Amino acid sequence: MRPSPLVAALGAVALVAAVTTATVRVTAAVPPLRVVVHTAGTLTVPGDQPPPIDVPADGSLVLDASLGDAPSARLASLAPDAVRPIGSVAKTMTALAVLDAHPLAPGADGPTLTMTAADVALFESAVAVDGSSLPVRAGERLSERALLLGLMLPSANNLAETLARWVSGSPDAFVALLNATARRLGMTATHFADPSGFSPQTVSTAADLVRLGRAALAVPALAAIVATAQAPFPDGTTLHNIDSLLGNVPGWLGIKTGSTPTAGGCLLFAARRSLGDSARPVTLVGAVLGQPDLARALFAARDAVESAYSGYAATRLAEVDPTVTGDLVSPWGDTAAVLVGDGQGDAVPLRPGSRVDLATVAVPLGDHVIAGDTVARIEARAGTTVLARWKVITSTGLGPAPLVWRLFERR
Repeated sequence: MRPSPLVAALGAVALVAAVTTATVRVTAAVPPLRVVVHTAGTLTVPGDQPPPIDVPADGSLVLDASLGDAPSARLASLAPDAVRPIGSVAKTMTALAVLDAHPLAPGADGPTLTMTAADVALFESAVAVDGSSLPVRAGERLSERALLLGLMLPSANNLAETLARWVSGSPDAFVALLNATARRLGMTATHFADPSGFSPQTVSTAADLVRLGRAALAVPALAAIVATAQAPFPDGTTLHNIDSLLGNVPGWLGIKTGSTPTAGGCLLFAARRSLGDSARPVTLVGAVLGQPDLARALFAARDAVESAYSGYAATRLAEVDPTVTGDLVSPWGDTAAVLVGDGQGDAVPLRPGSRVDLATVAVPLGDHVIAGDTVARIEARAGTTVLARWKVITSTGLGPAPLVWRLFERR
């Protein structure tokens, strides 16, 4: 018995619908494979344990290091949070506040100030209390850069006061600015009582001062000034930097000396060196406080820096395979183990025994792979700086989605 036309039509529609559904299922895009990678999270730098970093017998010292533009890491510390008078190291913050208010390009002179009888009186007051000073004359015209050189090289207390009045109108207003800037930099144990550091109530810690040192290096005009060993002054004299390590220690960047009877010898310092064939330099920033005199503060800083650099070795991390486990998983349930593949990366200066972070980086995946295909990458990082990369590869292939799964099991 032949089916009625209605039944035949419905059957035809059902057949078309079934064929259409099957066609859609078979030809539709398949979700990509999914990779799960497990690593230790860090990689230990190989090599012999580096020698200890020299620190003074007493006082305070902090030494931080950074590779390229990576965040800094603490290498050594002695009483890092002890609050102590800092002497003329305070002038680093004074210079930073001046340049924040009146920015300079490196080498530019900036605005010119005319010295007044009040500025001469500031010089005479500094001499009267046996503070460091630089003579000025009424009517003398000095550029912002000249004043900053006089502030930072021979450490003139009177120029700190002159610059304070120029920027804020009064010493009290400028001191408030210094303390606000310290809070902004996270210098929570620091207090400024004056712009020169001559006051024993101007105090900080070695840990706080390292923050200040990094901020100073981040201002190109200030970094250039503090690294200047000597410079001509408009009156024809030559200014000499009290930091005698400039020009005598490789890569020395200076920053600021300090010495008063209360503070003892103090130094905020930095150095930068390229080691081995690495294109990335290592920058050290440190602070030493509470030494018997300035000479011993300089010696302590030099010894800490030299011993720190001696502990670095040019290392090709790409030759050290990190431990990697994991699986490549298909939507239809097949799996393949993954393993670490070839590494890439130049030599970088690192301290043996230290650790670098490992991060997994995804790569685009299709719906099938062959053995040895790259399914992810592992990166060794110092901050955002990538030190080495490794491929993560699949141990076996995974074929395209089976027809039965496409037709009946896909969701």
